[in-house]
Amino acid sequence: TVKWSNAEKGYGFIAPETADKDVFFHVTQLEKIGMKTVDQGVHIGYTTYKDRGRTAAGDLKIFA
Repeated sequence: TVKWSNAEKGYGFIAPETADKDVFFHVTQLEKIGMKTVDQGVHIGYTTYKDRGRTAAGDLKIFA
């Protein structure tokens, strides 16, 4: 679930169902699926990858 997102800053965080730590995502990952913004509370699927030493979300999929 999207916990927080800010298009102006270019990133956001996902609150995963199975982990305690939020997962960072960059706006470029949204752009890959044709979106510029995503609202708080939206259910989103993703895979994780390492980005500059931290875990980030990629391959985003929006669930309606």
